[in-house]
Amino acid sequence: MNSCELALFPIRSVLFPGGITTLPIREARHLDVIVEVLKSDHKLGVVLAEDGESDAGITHKSAPHVARVGSYCHVQDFDQNDQGELIVEIRAEQKFKILDTFEDKQRAMFAQVQLIKPEVVIETGPEDESLIDVLEHLLAHPAVKIPRHQISYQHLANLGGRLAELLPLKNAVRQRMLEINDPVVRLNHLEKILDQLQREAEAP
Repeated sequence: MNSCELALFPIRSVLFPGGITTLPIREARHLDVIVEVLKSDHKLGVVLAEDGESDAGITHKSAPHVARVGSYCHVQDFDQNDQGELIVEIRAEQKFKILDTFEDKQRAMFAQVQLIKPEVVIETGPEDESLIDVLEHLLAHPAVKIPRHQISYQHLANLGGRLAELLPLKNAVRQRMLEINDPVVRLNHLEKILDQLQREAEAP
């Protein structure tokens, strides 16, 4: 499998292939990295910050403890918010395994990663309608800001990824779902989690 060096952004969430999120860039060291990314191939990596505190776009803390599997992303847009901060929109394309991490002279984080083979493509079918209904309900929530036309769930991997991102799960659970490489197995786990959430909601 291919390996490469990536600028690495620890975040407080788990992003699955096909998922979209934004990175707030508030420090000069990360702004310099983003400028270089935009000059080259528009690629960077994101990974869960397991210490629960760090976000590469937010804090001044260097070298946070991170998960070993993250997402290889494409920068697809950027803008400034009302505070003048750069907001970078990224879409995850593929998973990777971190082989090593290091910092540059400005303490920005980088990683040597091994790209993980994309999951098998399996189209959703009638048996997946109940999970699709759950996802549609989650996407209708006003807190979900991603435009609907940018959401695809015609394949099981995308359906499972979007559910794992949007369901009220602990990040440790989301990370375990990311590290599963079989979309059918992931959906089976998510169905069990949904059943448990429903039982808890119905409990007196």
